[in-house]
Amino acid sequence: MLRTLFVDFNAYFASVEQQINPALRGRPVGVVPVMAETSCCIAASYEAKAFGIKTGTSVADARKMCPEITLIVGKHEVYVDFHHRAVAAVERIAPVRQVMSIDEMECELTGSWRGREKAERIAMQIKQELQSTVGTCMRCSIGIAPNTMLGKLASDMQKPNGLTVLELLDIPGKILHLKPSAISGIGPHRTPLAGRQHHHHGRFVRRAAMCCTAFGVE
Repeated sequence: MLRTLFVDFNAYFASVEQQINPALRGRPVGVVPVMAETSCCIAASYEAKAFGIKTGTSVADARKMCPEITLIVGKHEVYVDFHHRAVAAVERIAPVRQVMSIDEMECELTGSWRGREKAERIAMQIKQELQSTVGTCMRCSIGIAPNTMLGKLASDMQKPNGLTVLELLDIPGKILHLKPSAISGIGPHRTPLAGRQHHHHGRFVRRAAMCCTAFGVE
């Protein structure tokens, strides 16, 4: 049964910059904490990601990889303001159960909303509400699933602007190829341990997902 609708904004900081400055739309953008060659990108637009630039890429490397990139010092207050506007927009469509971070939130599906068709309609309404009231650059990927962990996994499967439904019957086929690091909370230091304990990485992810569902872990 579907219980969770997970909203994950795509390239959030960079998208906000493109929203407030139309001249940046369709262009490679990198957001940095300070303007220095030794600094690094804390966000990259999808246009910048096409050149291989990602979170953690140094400013010097970003300029080499994409000479036409526009680098912008992050605006924390603006990002927080857009976050509150985004939460309010989602709340107008579905109750936000918990805010996971500045660019992630989870909605609870109850009653008839737990059916796949209805849940997908709710997801599309959320996307439309965000576009019309927060901004056309504010795209998000939505994952619909039986629990939070699977919802997060689903939201990562199709970016940008995706919509993925993971039902229990989908679990073997859609997640067997995933590595343990796909699970939120398993970072690079824990991934080798999980890999040693489970020769087939996808089997580890599948078992973790099934255990969470079986024991009602959100």
